[in-house]
Amino acid sequence: MFGLFSRKKEKVKKTAIKLLSVQERRIYIIDFDRTITILHTGGLAYGTELNPDAIRQNVKKGFTDFVRKVISRGHAVYIASYSDDKNTDVVDAEALSGHDLIKYYMDVVFGSGQTIFTIPGRDERGEILSGGNIIANNTQDCKQYHLARILDREGLDQENRDDMKRIYLLEDDEDVVRFFMEKGCTTIVPFSASRSADTAATKTLFTSYMPESFCA
Repeated sequence: MFGLFSRKKEKVKKTAIKLLSVQERRIYIIDFDRTITILHTGGLAYGTELNPDAIRQNVKKGFTDFVRKVISRGHAVYIASYSDDKNTDVVDAEALSGHDLIKYYMDVVFGSGQTIFTIPGRDERGEILSGGNIIANNTQDCKQYHLARILDREGLDQENRDDMKRIYLLEDDEDVVRFFMEKGCTTIVPFSASRSADTAATKTLFTSYMPESFCA
């Protein structure tokens, strides 16, 4: 797509995965814009914005290492974003948004054959089926939609505080962080939604501001 992988093909690294008990296994939910990326994409990209070099520069250093580390320790990782598949309808250029945009970013930084992050399938009507660990939908409910889909896939109960402690959130929106905190989820800075959100938005999140306990 876009002929952008012709110059340099990323090699896909295989990650050995540790086996954990159900109780030990964490579920990481990572926001996309300004948490994984440095600059906000607005949920839409086209033209030079889809150049692999531009994408690599816009993904925070240490992100891929962080993901490989937590996966190797047996944990699950999801990307949850407000980015909407329908955003491409607003431009007259070849563009990506929603699931396709995030998947394209992941293919660039992890390698074009990567299977770490996948998108859900669709039925004959185009409706999203369960599956995939990229969740992109423009809901305005503090990501309750995203959380519900993840909990359903993982078999967790959001009324069970022990289950919710296993959710580890990286998110730059203070209201969203507060929503997850009220559910009992684990955040970067305990008891502070604002500081957790500010920390997630920092350019050096994955290299300087990530506590060791958060990815143990």
